[in-house]
Amino acid sequence: MNDFSFKELYSVSLKATYPMEINNKKYEIGEVIKTFDNIQIANFNEIKSRVSANGGYDNRTHVIWEDTKQIDFTFSQGIFSQLQLGLLSNARLLTREPDSNISISKRENKEIDEYGKIELEEIPVGTIFVYNSNTGERIKDFGVEGKTLVFNNLIYLDVIIDYNYNYTNGGTNLILGRRLISGFVSLEGRTRVKEDITGKNRTGIIKIPKLKLMSDLSIRLGSNANPVIANFRASGFPIGDKGSKKVMEMIFLNDDIDSDM
Repeated sequence: MNDFSFKELYSVSLKATYPMEINNKKYEIGEVIKTFDNIQIANFNEIKSRVSANGGYDNRTHVIWEDTKQIDFTFSQGIFSQLQLGLLSNARLLTREPDSNISISKRENKEIDEYGKIELEEIPVGTIFVYNSNTGERIKDFGVEGKTLVFNNLIYLDVIIDYNYNYTNGGTNLILGRRLISGFVSLEGRTRVKEDITGKNRTGIIKIPKLKLMSDLSIRLGSNANPVIANFRASGFPIGDKGSKKVMEMIFLNDDIDSDM
C-alpha cells in the first residue's frame, strides 16, 4: 500500500459516467453532477496486489508482478448542500412535496387552566403522553378536541406533553441504506503543490475516471466539532486494457493557474 495526502482539494467535481437521474434531474455522460469548492482533508490509499515467480536454489524470487486493485479515497467536508451530502454518502434523496405529511415529535410544558384545559401549539396525531411536571406520574384521564386537551378534575397543574404532529410544508428525505447511485461516477479536482527549492506554487490536477461512492458516513457534532464535519469514503477502480490500465491520474502543471483563488 502507498499512502499520500494533500492539505486540500478545490474545484472538485463529480461527473456522470452513464445516463442517470438524481433527485428528478437527468444527467448525460460527462455532465457535472455537483461541484465542491473546497474539501478540507483528502487521503489516497493505493491498494496493490503482488504475485511472484519463485524457483530454483532456495526457492528465490525471479519475477514480481504488481497490479493496482483500487484506490481508497477519504475526505471531509464542513459545509454542504442536501445534494452534496446525498452524493458523498451515496444515500437516497426523496423530495417531499407540500401537503405531504411528515411526522414530527414535539414536547410542550404547559399549565392546565382553570377550566381543566390546555391548548397545544399543533394538532396532535396518535398517542399523546402527559406527565405531572412535579412527580413524573403519567396522566391518562383527558380528552382531545382538535388542539385542546380536556382534563377531568385537574386545574392549575404544570404538565409535560409529548406528542406527534404532521408537518405539511414539504422537505427532503436523506435515507442512509438506500443508494443514490448504483454505478460509478468520475471525479476531477485540483490541489496546490510547492517546490521545495524555489517555493513556487504549481497546480495539481487529479482525475479518477471510475469512482464508487461508499455509504460510510460519519458526522462529528458538538462544541468540539466546529464547524460540523462530515467524513466520506469512496474507491477508485481501474479502467483500460492491460498495459494501459489506470486508476487515478495526477497532472502537475508548471504554473499555478488558479493563483487568484
